[in-house]
Amino acid sequence: MLFGYSVTQNAGEAAEELPNNEAEFFNAKTFLQTASGNTGDNLYDHLTEVLNRILAERPENVIDFFEEYSRKVKERRYRPLTDRLEDCYITPAAFELASHMLRALRPLPAPAPSTLDPEDLELADMSRNNLLEMLFYLEQAGLGLPRPEMVFVMLSMRQLVAAKPIASIRFWGKVLGTFQNYLVLEAELKEEEYVRRNEEFAEQTAQLPSAPMSQLDEALAHLSLAGEGATSKVPRALPAEPQIHFLPPAEAPMEPSGVGLNKKAYFVCPGIGEPWTELPDVSPQQIRVARQIHKAFSGRLDTPIQTHPEFPGQERHLLRAQIARISSATLVAPLGFYTFGAEELGEGAEEEEEEAAGGEPKTVYSPNPHYQPPALKDLLDSSMSFWVHTAPYILPQGRTSWWNPGPDLEGAGDEEDEGEQLGEEEQEEEPKATRVEPESGPPLLTPLSEDASLETTNPWTVRPTASVLDMFSLAVVRSNLWPGGHALATPTSGFYNVYIGDGLKYMQTNFTPLPLPAVQQEYPVGPEVLEVLDPSGQEEEQWRIDHLPKPKPQLGEGGEEAEPEQEEEEEDEEEDDED
Repeated sequence: MLFGYSVTQNAGEAAEELPNNEAEFFNAKTFLQTASGNTGDNLYDHLTEVLNRILAERPENVIDFFEEYSRKVKERRYRPLTDRLEDCYITPAAFELASHMLRALRPLPAPAPSTLDPEDLELADMSRNNLLEMLFYLEQAGLGLPRPEMVFVMLSMRQLVAAKPIASIRFWGKVLGTFQNYLVLEAELKEEEYVRRNEEFAEQTAQLPSAPMSQLDEALAHLSLAGEGATSKVPRALPAEPQIHFLPPAEAPMEPSGVGLNKKAYFVCPGIGEPWTELPDVSPQQIRVARQIHKAFSGRLDTPIQTHPEFPGQERHLLRAQIARISSATLVAPLGFYTFGAEELGEGAEEEEEEAAGGEPKTVYSPNPHYQPPALKDLLDSSMSFWVHTAPYILPQGRTSWWNPGPDLEGAGDEEDEGEQLGEEEQEEEPKATRVEPESGPPLLTPLSEDASLETTNPWTVRPTASVLDMFSLAVVRSNLWPGGHALATPTSGFYNVYIGDGLKYMQTNFTPLPLPAVQQEYPVGPEVLEVLDPSGQEEEQWRIDHLPKPKPQLGEGGEEAEPEQEEEEEDEEEDDED
């Protein structure tokens, strides 16, 4: 018993010496949660709130102003309920974004008094530019931009319409670049603005300065003037500079503003808060060269374009050319949404219009007031027969309307009749002008089913936004030749066209630039310029002997020429043969 008692006593003392962590933690937490008699708060809740705020904001060197965080937490807790202001930490990026958005939220300036007609002062209709509704539908298709960008675009469109003579405007899309991106707006200006721009362009082309004198011409003029004096020691003037007789083929003229590819004006912006910049009109040469190169955008409009063949302009011109090509290929609409106006005139009116127009393709269409949207299964048909192009086709020449580079061939039929009357002989004597075959393309509102495919790649892909709730599904059309071009048909009898991509066309194989042109010959190759081996010394001596002058003949008695001895020897040999 004594032995057992001693063992039990030692075990109890050891158990009392070991700490109980759970009990100590409970006692410490209970102590920290002890409420103050003055305010009713406790230290545990205060430290929890301070640490949560520090972990959320994660400032640098928090130990230096930990007390400041504790003070702010206490001030926030004891603020009266009537004060609704709240101090919160805002990151620099969020503050900059809010500053840019505040500029766009400012009210428009009051219009200045004007004597113009009130109809001319009316601003463009912005009711169809609800970009938040557009974003709602695009998000269902897995597309769209950040909501702050869409809000900024919608607000800045309002300011742009008030500052520019714009008749209609819409959000075109976004072109991605290596350094910055481009937000793009498509606008149609007022008619008087197009007239003014065309008049200014005509004046500028009429007042083009003459070509400056070259350095060689200046040097020749200086030498000729210096050599007029008798005592001048200046050497004689150099021969005239060779003239180039080659005439390059005539370039197709640019389409005037408000016509063809320049019918719409485009404004670009690199980001939220930046000003909008209008892109210049596009020329046929820029369209042709843009088809031959493959250049990514940098996001800076003044960047020079260094490619082969040489592009005539900067990045702003290349961007404008690519926008024209993308619009021509990807702007589509459901069948029947637009019409040429023949439905209101009755059956057969379309044929009469074509005959009255002389067979020229129509370029003006308008929304159909009696439009009935096709069924969803028709819009999702893989044949693409229920979608049509709404932008004109760009000819290989770089224009939407063909320009005749050859001579004027009007009245060719009258000349043929006159030739028959004058006779075939007189007709053959007159030179015949080479006739240039005009370029043509598909007309407007052509179904997408007639588009040519790129080898094994279909030009279009159509899909629904939902396969389960098909009654709420939308039809999404995607361009495979221009990745990023989409069209979306909404259930409210509308549709949207948007492009979000890098502005480059799809290529099945790697891009290969055009080879350099063949080196031109400096002079025509002939026998007088052929290179031969240098003759040896023996050959030169033999050539000299062969080209020595012949000796003069010797005179005999009486002034007669002496017969050569060779002839006498030949006569003697003949006599010996006879013997």
